[in-house]
Amino acid sequence: MFAGRVAELPEARELKDPKTRLQELLQARGDGLPAYAVEDVSGEPHEHWFVASCEVPTRGLRETGEGSSRRRAEQAAAQKVLDALLERGARSD
Repeated sequence: MFAGRVAELPEARELKDPKTRLQELLQARGDGLPAYAVEDVSGEPHEHWFVASCEVPTRGLRETGEGSSRRRAEQAAAQKVLDALLERGARSD
């Protein structure tokens, strides 16, 4: 009865946010933790816009992301770093 709906659910790893997935990938590869920094905050006090960076020095990667909160900006940056790492991994296979 629920088989169709269960089959449509995303994989468990896809339910984790990008920061968590990036940290788990780096730990699995023996790398250090990523470093996050807020690069810019703009807009009115009730409508801030954040730019944050995510850096993985051991892999030579640094990306920025934007969002309506620090957390969202960091997650956007982490997703870009994660995508770059996965792309590099796919190319080296």
